[in-house]
Amino acid sequence: MIWLFVVLSALSAFVIAAVAVGSVVSQQGEKARPAVYDLDSAVIFVGDRLPAEMTAVLSYDEVRQVLLWHLDYMQAKGVASYRTDAEVNDELVVVDDDEPVAWILGQADESDLELTDEQVAAVLLQQAEYYRRIGAVGPQVATP
Repeated sequence: MIWLFVVLSALSAFVIAAVAVGSVVSQQGEKARPAVYDLDSAVIFVGDRLPAEMTAVLSYDEVRQVLLWHLDYMQAKGVASYRTDAEVNDELVVVDDDEPVAWILGQADESDLELTDEQVAAVLLQQAEYYRRIGAVGPQVATP
């Protein structure tokens, strides 16, 4: 009789544990994996994918500086934060494609770094691909 009690106790403990673990796994599976932006990885990713004519004139340090300026720009717009996603603006922010390029070129002029529109645009294009790779952006939204 005692063996029956031990077996039923073990079986019920297993069922309770399986249900608890299953529900937690299900909840975690529904959550989006947080995208973590690693500047060092982004610099390497972007620098390695730039066209050959640009890698001849842009150093990794210059790519890093452009990426930092772009992050500063996005933070100023309220769509990025250096800390947590809780500090990011929930409202829709629409930015013209040329606006970040112009902002970065302005920062470059202030710091005496010579960059062309094409160089900045190429860096930002590859950065957008990096964002897609890490899951920071979803698919393109269809225009209404």
